[in-house]
Amino acid sequence: MEKAVRFTNEKGHTLHGILHLPDEGVATRGTGLVWLSAGQKVRQGAWRMNVAVARRLAAVGIPTLRFDYRGIGDSEGEARHGEMVMDLYGFIQSGGFRGDAVAAGQFLTAETGVKSLVLGGLCGGAITGLFAATALPNVYGHVLVDLPVTISSSARQRYLENHAAELLRSRPGETDTVIALYVKKLTDADAWRRLLSGQSDYSLLLEAVRIKSRAQLDRVLPRLPAGARAGVERLLRGVLPPVEPEAPPAQVDAALAAQMQVAGEVKNDLVEEVFQQVLARGQRLRFINSSSYHPTFMGYFGNTALRGDEARWRARGVELSVVPETNHIFSLEHSQRALFEAVEAMVAQAA
Repeated sequence: MEKAVRFTNEKGHTLHGILHLPDEGVATRGTGLVWLSAGQKVRQGAWRMNVAVARRLAAVGIPTLRFDYRGIGDSEGEARHGEMVMDLYGFIQSGGFRGDAVAAGQFLTAETGVKSLVLGGLCGGAITGLFAATALPNVYGHVLVDLPVTISSSARQRYLENHAAELLRSRPGETDTVIALYVKKLTDADAWRRLLSGQSDYSLLLEAVRIKSRAQLDRVLPRLPAGARAGVERLLRGVLPPVEPEAPPAQVDAALAAQMQVAGEVKNDLVEEVFQQVLARGQRLRFINSSSYHPTFMGYFGNTALRGDEARWRARGVELSVVPETNHIFSLEHSQRALFEAVEAMVAQAA
């Protein structure tokens, strides 16, 4: 059963959403799910992801709420759509919609009587849930899909657009697009003339090939014995080092650097801080990354916050999985299955 609902956030704005309840004859469990939208998306989500998740969970007895943040969709509040979209992302990545998610968790608990909550979402929804969980007493765990671990700003975006090689290191999933564009030039007579006259710069293509090759290597390395893996790493250290996003160089334009500093560091230090807070509360965390985003996640978060033995993290309730050949919105069939399984597994643990 689905019904339109509304509730109020701490600022007095009325937020609108859809509450999915188990059908008659399906026992309601003691756990509820708040599935949070990504970025500026309305409550349906990309490819109606939020609808699909909510219906699947309600069908097995889990009350599920999806809703529009303030200023988005049907909800009241200040609309931020007039801003640069990267600045809106930065607002979300620093907990801008935390209060809305807290209100949603409180509403779902009061409306359905569930004892515990699971918070989940893609990208901006994941980070919003983490921030909200520090103020909700009954959160069991999280499903964090492509959790954003950097902080965005229009200033940072302009910098990346003018430094294409760094853009690729920050977004390795875009290497295929770059390579395809260069391959297309093979049949372009003007491109050949520019190449032969020395006017073309193919350093971006070489960087794209290097990043793509390293991504392929990273899929193979974990299957090798430890000794062989270390040997291959040493052999390729100078040719195919691990892909790590770089901070802007010191000589970046002073005005741009000042804007970026105001917007926050490239790495979002708030993510690790709030991660430690929810761990201290005993909440469980299931990270699920697309293959296109995983290198960024590891470079800015995983390699520092999740150092050490995987078994130790599992014992603390932290799991990480990567879905191969997957885009950021998990729109492919195999990635949707992986997403549904991750959500259902977390809720089953809570129940």
